[in-house]
Amino acid sequence: MREAILNRISRRTFTEEALNQEEISKIQAMLDEINQEAGLALSLMLDGEEAFANRSKSYGMFKNVKAILVMKADPSLENVEEKIGYYGQALMLDLTDMGLGSCWVAGTFNKDYVEIPEGQEMYCVIPVGHIDKVTMKEKMIRGTISKNRKPISERLTGSEDAPQWVLEAMKAVQLAPTAVNSQHPHFTYAGGKLTADVSGEWPTDLVDLGIAKKNFEEAAGGCFDLGNGAEFHKN
Repeated sequence: MREAILNRISRRTFTEEALNQEEISKIQAMLDEINQEAGLALSLMLDGEEAFANRSKSYGMFKNVKAILVMKADPSLENVEEKIGYYGQALMLDLTDMGLGSCWVAGTFNKDYVEIPEGQEMYCVIPVGHIDKVTMKEKMIRGTISKNRKPISERLTGSEDAPQWVLEAMKAVQLAPTAVNSQHPHFTYAGGKLTADVSGEWPTDLVDLGIAKKNFEEAAGGCFDLGNGAEFHKN
């Protein structure tokens, strides 16, 4: 399994050190490549501090946020929410490899400070920055998430018949972040085929589906088709 999947945790407290030019250039190149490949409009906002300055919006959960990745796109783009999750998770794993901290944020920030061009919609943001030791608050959140992690048998229908490579890749799905630890993405192994889906009951379900698919791919090798209920193809 990719080390970044094992090492990544949501980081909400950053140091006061801003991203350097080399880091900015690397992140921008990653965004440009994704936007060209997926048709998204992801952008890097270096002055995003004000979006997290209001404690009533962020519940005091964030500290020293400066740079944020704005996860936006044309809402008419097919499978747009899944793409936001899939490519956002790809970015997050690469940021982890760079030694930077990050966190998915859907609602606990002031959206008025993030300018969105006409014809685009913002689905969430990803604060990114330099990190120090894990804070006590972050440890508590991580501990709660780990304690409430669903077993593979609850997230994979047909787990008793699934080959070992599927079971191993599902460990990466268990580590995939989901909104309020909902763990809604569900996988099914039947007739030699693997599919992934969500009920769509929650607004973030399709974003979470994209995140879970990315983690599974990283662990198993291969790729999912786009779409709710789509099939996986192993290399």
